[in-house]
Amino acid sequence: MTSAPPQRDSKRRIPFLSAALVSVCVAVAPLISGLAAIPLSAAGNARWDFLVTNLDVFPGTEQLFEPDEKLFWRLIKNLKKVKASEKLPDREYPFTVSTDAWGRRRIPDASDATKTVLFIGDSCTFGIPVDDDETFPARTQQQLARKHDLTIRAVNAGVPGYSIFQGRVLLEQLQASPDIVVVTFWPNGRSIWDHLSDAEHEELLAAERSGDFSSLRFTRLWRRATPGNRQRLNDEEFAEQLRLIAAWCREKGSQTVFQVWPARSQMGEPLSIDRQEIIRRVGREEQVKVVDLLPAFRASKDTDLFADNIHCTRKGYTLVAETLAEALAGLLRK
Repeated sequence: MTSAPPQRDSKRRIPFLSAALVSVCVAVAPLISGLAAIPLSAAGNARWDFLVTNLDVFPGTEQLFEPDEKLFWRLIKNLKKVKASEKLPDREYPFTVSTDAWGRRRIPDASDATKTVLFIGDSCTFGIPVDDDETFPARTQQQLARKHDLTIRAVNAGVPGYSIFQGRVLLEQLQASPDIVVVTFWPNGRSIWDHLSDAEHEELLAAERSGDFSSLRFTRLWRRATPGNRQRLNDEEFAEQLRLIAAWCREKGSQTVFQVWPARSQMGEPLSIDRQEIIRRVGREEQVKVVDLLPAFRASKDTDLFADNIHCTRKGYTLVAETLAEALAGLLRK
């Protein structure tokens, strides 16, 4: 899910026994000696395993996912009104989820649409904690038709927990080229999931599927035993994934839109977040349209835009759609 880096992960880390290199080696030595005895399938799909054990705040969402060899996990196809919720200490937000034959969150069809807008992102794009037609991709389709007389086919390819690495892999699996790709990522990539990056996990899974030994199995153990905080993507990797997505879109003839997502903690005093700044910078460098939602959210003064620090309420997602539709209307008319 999109959130601040999971706190429970720190409880699972192997304690760092000493700052001295000799002590570290002593601590890790038994792990190294045992590597040869571990079956190649033991690590499995660790990204999937971590996801399914960290859904307590979102009861019912465990029914939405299945493992995937390339994407780590994906949404199950053809779901019909699965009941789920976001359960916070002081409030619960119930919602239902339906998916189509491609495993995308369902949006009412626009039968006369001539343009397709693909939305890739995490749980904010997916739309936790609102119903299918209240997500911002669905609301954007509605706004373009109602206020701009533009009919599009919106495709909600947001998946809870996805990083921009997974978004780029998903994009490259497409057979068709959308007219516009809206890219909305940042929080999940900062999380620490067993001290391997998403790219390293992809490499490790590929090795295990082919029956090969990968040194990344040792790397994971080593980083757990030493004071390392390997994020799923560091800042440089995050920027590189943005560039790869922009390059894919240029090659396919699709227009790219980077969206800067706000946080509730930014609604008061100005607060700069590094990944947001990276999106703005890479957008300038790649000459990609950037839709910055932060000014619109601050100007609203509405205190009911967020369900938590990241996910929006119905009001919040509607504001996203209104802001985004204005930008997309200009691109679509070109």
